[in-house]
Amino acid sequence: MKSCFIICGGPESISSVNIPANSFVICADSGYDKALSVGIAPSLLIGDFDSISLMPDNNNATEIIKAPAHKDQTDTLLAVTEAADRGFTDITLVGACMGRTDHLIANLQTLKYLSHNGLTGRICGDSTDAFFLKDGKTEIAPDKSRYLSVFAISEECEISIENAEYPLDHYKMSDFYPIGVSNEFTDKPCIITVHKGEATILTVKK
Repeated sequence: MKSCFIICGGPESISSVNIPANSFVICADSGYDKALSVGIAPSLLIGDFDSISLMPDNNNATEIIKAPAHKDQTDTLLAVTEAADRGFTDITLVGACMGRTDHLIANLQTLKYLSHNGLTGRICGDSTDAFFLKDGKTEIAPDKSRYLSVFAISEECEISIENAEYPLDHYKMSDFYPIGVSNEFTDKPCIITVHKGEATILTVKK
């Protein structure tokens, strides 16, 4: 898969996120400020630039795409669609949580957008990691410094959670009752299976 990283705006720090050297990095608007804070020179800067602190100077190699302020996409989704147009199929949103609640919800919906368009995506940050899972299984290494939360985002979602403090076995989780919030890791890798439906899975720093 052809991979890229999108550094999002907002307050979440990204110092612990591993972005390999020579990765294609897109900054969504003020994500450029965060890139500079960790010494990353992005390949592309995109957005309406209503929140960025400093634009690249003329000698900077960063490509710039300026979008109108009145648009139907968030800056992050604009970056995602641009990445898809350039052939990237595995997309990591970096530092996409914390800050405004509406932006958080928009970014979580963007994970579903990626999946429904045949792309692989995830959110990574110092405080929150998240991904979307539809009709599949995943294994998460135990991290007792974080909570584990699983939320149904289809009307009904049949889920099993193994090797967690609060396991579930083919549980029919609804999208209006948050039973999957704030689970705890054990010493074993946690196995989450979505037998049917769609779920968002998050690990959140305590």
